[in-house]
Formats: sequence, C-alpha cells, structure tokens
Amino acid sequence: MWIKRDFQDNFDPKGALPVKVLTGPRQVGKTSLLERLAATEVVYFDDPVVRDLANADPRLFLDQKPTRLVLDEAPRAPNLFLELKRRVDEARRLQTAHQLDYWVTGSNQTLLQRSVKESLAGRANFFDLNTLSLHELQATDLSHQLLRGGWPELRTNHKLDSVRYLNDLISAFIERDIVTSAGVTKTGPFNKLLQLNAGRVGQQYIPSELAQACGVDQTTVQSWNQVLAQNGILTLVPAYHSNLQKRLTRTAKLYFQDVSVAVRLQGWTTFQPIFTTPMMGHFFENIVYSEIHRFFINHLLPAKIYHLRTKEKVEVDFLVELPNQCFVAIEAKMTPSDFTDKQVALTESLKLNNLADRITVSHQQSVPMRHSQNILAEEIWEKLESYLPTSP
Repeated sequence: MWIKRDFQDNFDPKGALPVKVLTGPRQVGKTSLLERLAATEVVYFDDPVVRDLANADPRLFLDQKPTRLVLDEAPRAPNLFLELKRRVDEARRLQTAHQLDYWVTGSNQTLLQRSVKESLAGRANFFDLNTLSLHELQATDLSHQLLRGGWPELRTNHKLDSVRYLNDLISAFIERDIVTSAGVTKTGPFNKLLQLNAGRVGQQYIPSELAQACGVDQTTVQSWNQVLAQNGILTLVPAYHSNLQKRLTRTAKLYFQDVSVAVRLQGWTTFQPIFTTPMMGHFFENIVYSEIHRFFINHLLPAKIYHLRTKEKVEVDFLVELPNQCFVAIEAKMTPSDFTDKQVALTESLKLNNLADRITVSHQQSVPMRHSQNILAEEIWEKLESYLPTSP
C-alpha cells in the first residue's frame, strides 16, 4: 500500500540542478517516492556486486545507464561522485545539462553530505524527507502516533510488531551506522545520551547537564547531538531573539523528528500508561513540532521554527516564520487552553511586522478562545497553508 507523499505535489523539476540529493533517515520512503516520481531506472547499492562495479569503473558504469537515474544509497559507491561532477561539468559546457536528472539518496547523512560537498558543490540541490505527516496519513490516532510514528511500513502493515521494528531501527541505523560513520568510540555514553535526550523531549537543551550524566565533556555531547540532528533523528529548536525584548532566553529546546523513537527509547510498549504520565504533554508537543516541520520540508521550504521563553519563565512553544515573513505563535496543549495574558503580552512585545495569528493546538475537540484560534493537530497543515499567498 502506498501513501501519497506531499512532496509529490510540490516538487518542480524545472528549477532543479542536474543532481538532486534526497536526504532522510532509513525507512522513511525515499526510494519508494523516487520510484514513483523520477526514475526510469533505480540502482541499488545495497547490492555488493553492483557496488563493486560502480566503484571499479564509475565512468563505464554510468555510460551503461540512462541520464535519468536514481542512485540509491550512493555513499556506498563513493567513486561515483567525482564522475557525476565530471558529467555535470561536461554537460554544462555542451549546454545539455537539462538532459541530466540524477537523484542521489542515502540514509547516512554524515557520509552523504561529506561526499556531495566534496564533489558536487554548485551542482546539486538538497531535498529532505522524513516520516509521514498527519496530513499525509489523513488520520490522527494518538496511540498509533506515539507507538508507530510516521514510519510508512508500520502505518501500512499493522501486523508488524512496532517494538521490534523500532528496536531494529535504533540498533542498525543509530547505534551502528551513525556511530560508525561519525567515528564515535564511546558507544556506552553515546547510547546513554540517546536515552537522556528522549527523556528531555520538549524541554530546554542544557548540554552541561547531559555531559555530567553521560560522563563525557560538553563538547562531546554537542558533537554527538549534532550528528543525530544531521541524520534526521532529533532537532534543537532555537530560541527566538529580538533586540526589542531583552528578557528572552537563548536556550534551545530538544525534539525528536519522529516521537515514536523517543517513546521507544524511554521503554514504553503500550499506550495507556503513556497517556497518564507527565511526559504525555511533552510527547504531544513533539507531535505538533513534527507536523509543523513536515509542512515546511514537504513544501520544499526552509523550516524557520523558534520558541519563546523569558527569564521570568513565560513561554510560547513555537514561533513559526512563514516564507512571506508572517509569524504565527503556536501553543501545544493536550486539553484546550487559551494563551494567557502574559503570553499575549510576550508576543506583542516582540513588535513583529506581521504576527498573523496565535494558535492553540489541542488533542481534544476545539473550542472558542479569546486570544487564539483552537485547532486540532491534524489541522495544522491547512491552517499554516492558509497564511501563504495564493498563486496567481
């Protein structure tokens, strides 16, 4: 079963460079998407025979392939990248670059970005894909979102054991592939950091505390989390800073790109105990973050997402900047609760040129509010899209 991706509706090949790089973690559907979107042929470098042929003679290998091609897990054949560079440069000299349509994918972003930056700078566009959004799923079952996330295979095959699936994903992709490519030697502290990160979803990111708990220095913690962010596992949402508001803090907040990974790292296996834990509010906040983030990347736009927090601990979960310079302030609440007077005053004190709205996203049925619009999590996409200018 194929769940249509919003990327398909928003990608326009006319403005793209000859090489397109589609990034994203394992098992988010990169290859399946490109099989439907772009390919006349897909080369799978998981096959060691194919990989050896490409590395041995990349020029001959590509000579035997069409110029519209998907190179899946391309970092496994690193010798290809210089040959791609040569082909793009030659096509530009001959003014035939429009005939080239190479898609490159790779789950390990550490290796992929290293290869692309060294060989294909100015010749490749980057696009991002992560797990399914609520908008793509067209359904919001909180238990499924927490325990199965947006992983396409888990959402299309309900017979799969989600605990085993996520355990294997964490073990193979995070604890093995990412650790190896990033040169992490202290695997014990690294795995502990993963679990500590999961326990701090939606909370302030304080590297010194994590470093002390893991028994490593602060620089190491920051380096490891940077690698996890680069590979689409987690993200650090920066604090919005304004010269007009000196009371704002600058500490980032931590979220996982798919909340199910944080839930699994914390050891949860069933929904009901999660629902009654104090972490439930943080998990829901993470779900809201992920939907906002998917809105941007699936529209092929940079995600400009911030949070607000003053030294007096007045907070707003998200301040979202749209491409038309509109801002939207968003609070994530399991049960409907309006912006407080202090939160309203905080958003007004920023003196933004265009604060389009204040939104409270809740899990329960929306209700009228005085300071904000109350919507459900599955309505985030349409609400944000309504603030964008319509095409002529």
